[in-house]
Amino acid sequence: MAEEGETMVDFEKREALRLLSGLENGQLSTADAFNVAEALDPLIVYFVLRYLREKYPPAQPSSEGVVQRVLELTSTYSDVVKRAKTGEKDPIREWFDDTYAMREYFDRPGELVELLVEKIEG
Repeated sequence: MAEEGETMVDFEKREALRLLSGLENGQLSTADAFNVAEALDPLIVYFVLRYLREKYPPAQPSSEGVVQRVLELTSTYSDVVKRAKTGEKDPIREWFDDTYAMREYFDRPGELVELLVEKIEG
């Protein structure tokens, strides 16, 4: 839920970053990550998972923790996968793919989230 005085745009940005960093750094349990994902736009869920999968490919030993957390989330909660698949079909994904490369945002996840939420909220 949005905090008092917080707009839906600010809520979406805050929660999207919370999900991304929580999965990346292990700060969210699988259940908490699911609850956050359920409150987000499906496009954001898609991009959070995609960002983590691209930044942390399974073949790299340093990726093990992130890969495990994403796998646990998506295998435990099929609704997260459904939301991500819905988000993948959004025309904004095509716009992003035509305009940007995900790796451009590996060191700037906040900017990625801001860009996407602003585009969604149009």
